[in-house]
Amino acid sequence: MLEVLLIVASGYLLRKIGVFKKEDARVFINYVIYLALPVVSFRSAHSLGISKSVIFVVLLAWIAIIFCLVVSFILGKVLRLKGSDLRTFLLVSSFGNTAFLGYPYALSFFGQEGLRYAVIYDSLGSFLLVSTVGFLISRGSVNLKELFTFPPFIGLVLGFSLRSYNLDTALKGALDTLAFSLSPVILFALGLSVSFVGIRRYLSISLFALFIKMVVSFLITYQVAKALKMEPLAFKISLLESSMPSMMMSGVLALKYGLNHELAFASIGLGLLFSFVVVPLLFHLFLASV
Repeated sequence: MLEVLLIVASGYLLRKIGVFKKEDARVFINYVIYLALPVVSFRSAHSLGISKSVIFVVLLAWIAIIFCLVVSFILGKVLRLKGSDLRTFLLVSSFGNTAFLGYPYALSFFGQEGLRYAVIYDSLGSFLLVSTVGFLISRGSVNLKELFTFPPFIGLVLGFSLRSYNLDTALKGALDTLAFSLSPVILFALGLSVSFVGIRRYLSISLFALFIKMVVSFLITYQVAKALKMEPLAFKISLLESSMPSMMMSGVLALKYGLNHELAFASIGLGLLFSFVVVPLLFHLFLASV
């Protein structure tokens, strides 16, 4: 947990004193998306294969996101949000930061085995739905090309497809080295890119969004996962990922398609801060005893 906070804070402080610019985060993000994350995705799929636990993890991600979409739509109407405000509210309330925060937390609490399930939850759960439902909310159409050309998704497909082949020891070592770089680079990029713009203006709406995303999502996942009687580690990772705050992609989509980007980044920034308290609390209250 401490390593998560230290690396994010280091990136943020180095940006503030001018060593890095906010735009420099793109270099680190590209490294993650085009190299480290596809390698981790490949390793996860190759080692896990398609099992009941993998299917349940993906199913839980879909259930949590769809449930949060329904709840946030109803609450948004109660709050009289309209147009771009309502669509932004749906995004930040329903799609979690399951990669940029979820991976480091999974690795910190549960090691490499936990990270493998986190990759499945994010790639086949969160990313699959944000590439379809998320784009539908943002611009009114689905982006299947974005999904099928996403490097980590390709890594998953290759990993599942080549599972019957044993990897050479030297190749495994090289892949492990790349995979170990994922967490610190993700967290450092997050520290460089995080923004707290608009928090004061959109504090109340952001709090509603984060309550849905971090608490309601966790509770519905907990109830469904208990009913499914899942394997313990898959259960814990699903709960952990369901409690992640608003996804960074929500801010990207809000900027790209003319939604309320200030509300999006207010929720993302506030959610990052909350995660340092909420996630360890949930871990000790629920996950440690599951």
